[in-house]
Amino acid sequence: KGDDNGNTPLHLECDKRNENMVRYLVEHGANINKGNKYGYTPFHWACGRGDESIVNYLFKHGADLNNKNDLGMTPLHYACDLKKENIAKFLV
Repeated sequence: KGDDNGNTPLHLECDKRNENMVRYLVEHGANINKGNKYGYTPFHWACGRGDESIVNYLFKHGADLNNKNDLGMTPLHYACDLKKENIAKFLV
């Protein structure tokens, strides 16, 4: 179950950088592109945490690079804003 901000279990596991659980949730149908109440997707969160392995996994499983949060930020913008250069280079 998610939280009051509309974060799904996948959002929360991306935030924790728990790759095994991220893989489990995706393999069992979790929506990679579902935004929370602020428009952040699990992919935004993975990019913001700088976890290359999770970002790569979500990308290969259909994460939308062009999803924008309520501030108009794509996952690339979010990674740059949080100075995650490794992720920005991966996404470009």
